[in-house]
Amino acid sequence: VVAVLFCGITQAHYTYNNLSEESTKRTKQLFEVLHFLAENFIFSYMGLALFTFQKHVFSPIFIFGAFIAIFIGRALNIYPLSFLINLGRRHKIRGNFQHMMMFAGLRGAMAFALAIRDTATYARQMMFTTTLLIVFFTVWVFGGGTTPMLSWLHIRVGETSAAEKERLHRLWNYVRVGVDPDQDLQPCGDSFQVLQGDGSQSEGQSKTKQESAWLFRLWYSFDHNYLKPILTHSGPPLTSTLPACCGPLARCLTSPQAYEVRPHTHT
Repeated sequence: VVAVLFCGITQAHYTYNNLSEESTKRTKQLFEVLHFLAENFIFSYMGLALFTFQKHVFSPIFIFGAFIAIFIGRALNIYPLSFLINLGRRHKIRGNFQHMMMFAGLRGAMAFALAIRDTATYARQMMFTTTLLIVFFTVWVFGGGTTPMLSWLHIRVGETSAAEKERLHRLWNYVRVGVDPDQDLQPCGDSFQVLQGDGSQSEGQSKTKQESAWLFRLWYSFDHNYLKPILTHSGPPLTSTLPACCGPLARCLTSPQAYEVRPHTHT
């Protein structure tokens, strides 16, 4: 599962730059349809399994213990990791966002797929029944309670301003297509404006590249200067980022399209 997830993230970031505009649209639409069908299939399958499985084993103590364990486990992931992330962020992940992540993160389709693989013994039947109950509880209660919880935690939803939509569009392009977030922006002093954090600043105000987390700056520079020119048709040619002594290697690894795209990415 982790390998497939990592492969998908990598391809979303790099492969899209090697597709034509028409191929990009059709590929995105195809995988959206596949995602929709797969999600509907697994939850329909779970609904059928709840009523058609003949050997359900309901153990109140085990079910209650499983609920407590998963909530404690999720809390031990959300809050400590948010704390560590906030150490390197200028704009922190606020407490209400952490509470929302804690509330809305449990579903369990993968747990269901693993539990249903083997239901031969009493213990495995009990595990399967408990997994089904946890999945349905989190879907109905947590899924259905998402909107009231957002309102209670004062997390803004609904219409966004034009500046916010543009910022989200640049973020989407960077994550999915690999477009640089500082393209088409005016330089501000010695730096370029990049994506705004999730802090409480006024809309339209951006932070600079120097204010970003150091790990993001390090990865952004390496990705933009070396990985994109090697793996895609975008990014600066390696002849402009590698030392002069590496000229033949840089010309060999750089796609010819990179020379054509470069001037027109900043217009």
